[in-house]
Amino acid sequence: MLKAGRMRLAFSIPGKKYGKMGTAFYTNNILSEYDCLDTNSQVTRAYKEMWSMTQSRAKVSNPVQLYAGHAYRFIEKLGCKPSDQLQFLLIYDAKNNNRGHSFATELPAIALHKPFHSLEKLAPRIKLYTRRNKLVNALWLNKKGYAVFMEINGRETTRATPFKAIRAQFIDVDLNKISALFKTKEQVQQKIDAILSDPSERLQSITITQNKQGQYRLLAQRTKQRIAELKKQFLKKHGHRIKDTMIVETKNGYHIYWIMQGGDISKFVPIQKALAQTFDSDPMITNLSRVMRIPGFYHMKNPGSPYMVKVKQWGREKPFTQEELIALLELKPAVAAKLRGKRRARHAS
Repeated sequence: MLKAGRMRLAFSIPGKKYGKMGTAFYTNNILSEYDCLDTNSQVTRAYKEMWSMTQSRAKVSNPVQLYAGHAYRFIEKLGCKPSDQLQFLLIYDAKNNNRGHSFATELPAIALHKPFHSLEKLAPRIKLYTRRNKLVNALWLNKKGYAVFMEINGRETTRATPFKAIRAQFIDVDLNKISALFKTKEQVQQKIDAILSDPSERLQSITITQNKQGQYRLLAQRTKQRIAELKKQFLKKHGHRIKDTMIVETKNGYHIYWIMQGGDISKFVPIQKALAQTFDSDPMITNLSRVMRIPGFYHMKNPGSPYMVKVKQWGREKPFTQEELIALLELKPAVAAKLRGKRRARHAS
């Protein structure tokens, strides 16, 4: 029987464990056993050559270096003009495993900005202005636990001014959890039974909380292996629909962008809602001021296992129009219904 309040059910899923890969795996100790050999011997030279190759591979595989140009190219791909004032938001991402919650409530978000014409082209060099026009290094803050977000749509000038351009229509495909709200404990139990009876599902934990209205929120966190499987399944299922889009891969899924040209601001929200419905993506990604993670920086919710956000597919060169997108994905009925609802709400007020 479920009890009111909060509970956690942890599941230990058997599986293979893999060792860490990277520069920490290789040390100069490989040569220490051969100190007695002539430094010009064939054996010693071979090991030195192997060590040099290993170091070269390690440098190339460094995520910061490998994806250093993704942030700039991503912003450029959005169609930002040199004079555009880019609006960034750094949010403390890291979780304290002992407390089980985010420090986001303790450390305030940091609003930053910079004109596109002066933005550095490599992520490690990107420095952004604070409200007091002090420059801060974005990657340094990122490694301290701050996630790097950017406002996708364009404003006239500062964060306080109105929007002037729709740069993209986009969705957030989050595959790391199963979340649902229920009225009774029996409904919660039925959902848990259904999840556990699915042989393909693999979970790290199940958490149940009760809100002030007496409703029960179920949150089931999936394993990394299950998320990887679902990523592949999503691309296989929707590949033909998103073949021309820009796809950003995150730790838990994908951000998918249809780059826009001449978008109507009044149609942005209805199209966002229709896209979320079509792809079963995050229904909260609908507001004009929505910020999204930008590639070239780490996802830091688990500081012990940072994940480099990167562009998986750059998409076609020619931007979409909203009309083309609506026709391509057959969104017209959903968009029309949401526009009617928006007009009714406006008239009612």
